[in-house]
Amino acid sequence: MEVKPNIWRAGLTRTFSPKYLFSDLFKVSGQKRVYLLALLAIQLVSFFIVFSNGHFLVHANNTTIGNISLLASVTGVFSVVLVANGRITNYFWGILNSCAYIYVSFDSHLYGEVYLNLFFIVMDLVGIYQWTKADQQQAKTKATQEKVVARTMSVKGWLLMAVVLVVSWLLLAAFLSRVPFITATIDPHPYMDSMSTVLQVGAMILMAFRFGASQWVLWNISHVAELVLWTLQLREQKVTDEAEVSE
Repeated sequence: MEVKPNIWRAGLTRTFSPKYLFSDLFKVSGQKRVYLLALLAIQLVSFFIVFSNGHFLVHANNTTIGNISLLASVTGVFSVVLVANGRITNYFWGILNSCAYIYVSFDSHLYGEVYLNLFFIVMDLVGIYQWTKADQQQAKTKATQEKVVARTMSVKGWLLMAVVLVVSWLLLAAFLSRVPFITATIDPHPYMDSMSTVLQVGAMILMAFRFGASQWVLWNISHVAELVLWTLQLREQKVTDEAEVSE
């Protein structure tokens, strides 16, 4: 199928336009606005407040990796909320989130997350094209809409998705447990890293093809898996740091 240049031009212009990047955030409606503010608050609190020796301390992680981690967290929140609100600018924040997260994940040797975010960047571009194409098709019969009409996945579709996700999880875990990425260090948590990666790949595919509510299910499950993954990683990092200090 021929890719029409005007679709790409219109999509990229709307996605990366400074005029809409922040105005779309202010247009987030009702409960999603509360969700946006709550997630932002959690990210900021986790950045500036740490729990140590039974006490909460105000201590911002002003290292390069800490600041890039905060950027990844905030842009990720923007992207997820905007896609749920049907705003194509979610892809700008998604691409920025992926670039930041690749840096953080590579630094922690979580290569499944590196692969995942490289894939996200490609799928963000696919999503820009798919959303813009759908919007232009809608415009042929009625006035142009700012929101994209979402689709719903069938029960058969969910069953097929479940089988694909389980098989992909096991295959990727086997790969990550044996094959490093650039460096000689093997992924320290291949099965949990694989679970987080596969769930988010599935969610990204659903998002790119406008399965609005359906992709939220996978995003939410993947966020739990990712929380467990990074908790394990940070716990190991803390043990390593304490061992180095004692030496």
